[in-house]
Amino acid sequence: MLVSFGPSWLSFPSLFLRYLRIPFGCPMGGNQTPEIASMDSPFDGETEFEGRTFKSLTLNEQELRSIEFYDCAFVGCSFVETTFRDCRFRGCQFDHCDLSLAHVPNCSFSDTRFEDSRALGIDWAKASWAKEGLLNSIHFFDCAISYSVFFGLSLREITITRCVAKEVDFAEANLTRANCTHTDFSESRFLDTNLTEADFTGATNYAIDAGRNVLAKTRFSLPEAMSLLHSLDIVLTDVDRADGLSE
Repeated sequence: MLVSFGPSWLSFPSLFLRYLRIPFGCPMGGNQTPEIASMDSPFDGETEFEGRTFKSLTLNEQELRSIEFYDCAFVGCSFVETTFRDCRFRGCQFDHCDLSLAHVPNCSFSDTRFEDSRALGIDWAKASWAKEGLLNSIHFFDCAISYSVFFGLSLREITITRCVAKEVDFAEANLTRANCTHTDFSESRFLDTNLTEADFTGATNYAIDAGRNVLAKTRFSLPEAMSLLHSLDIVLTDVDRADGLSE
C-alpha cells in the first residue's frame, strides 16, 4: 500500500514503466472516416482536426501543443511520454493505443473513450477540467491505467470497467455514479472519496475504509464486499462455531 503521494510519488513507477512499452497494433476495421497514414508528425502546421482517423502513429516523447481534435479516432498509436499541452479532445476515441507516462497539462476532454489501451502513470489532475468536472468526459474500457492520479477530481459517472487500476490515487475524488465494474483496484487509494451510487460489481482487490469515504447506495458484490468489514469497529462471530464451543 502506498503511503506517500507527494510530488515524487510517480518517480518509481515512471522508471519502471519505461520498460513496459508493449505496443498495441489492432486497427479498427470498417471505419469510413478519412485516414491519415503513419508518419513522423501529421499535426505539423495544423491546429484543428475533425472526423479524422489516425492509425499506427508513433510519436513517443514528443510535444503536441494547442491542437483541437473533434470526433477523431486514434488506432494502434503510441504516445509514450508524449506531452499534450493545451490540447482539446471532444468526442474522440483511443483504441489499442499506448499513452503510458503521457503528460496532459491544461488539456480538456469531453466524451473521450479509451478502449484496450494503456494509460499508465498519467497525472490527470494536471489537465484542465470544467467546473462541473469530468462528467461524461473520459471513459476507460479494458484498459491498463495503473499508477495514475485522479486526486481531488470530480469523476462523476466516469467509466472504469474491466480495467487494471493498480496503485491509482482516487483520494478526495468524486466518483458519484461511477461505473467501476470488473476492475482490479489492487493497492489503489480511496480516501475522502465520494462513492455515492458508484457500482463496484465484480471489482476486485479494493481497500475501501467505510469510515473515511462516502458510501451511499454504493454497489458491491460478494465475496469482495467482505473486505469492507475490516474498516468497521465490529467483532464477527461464527454462530455455528460459537454454539459448538458452548455445549
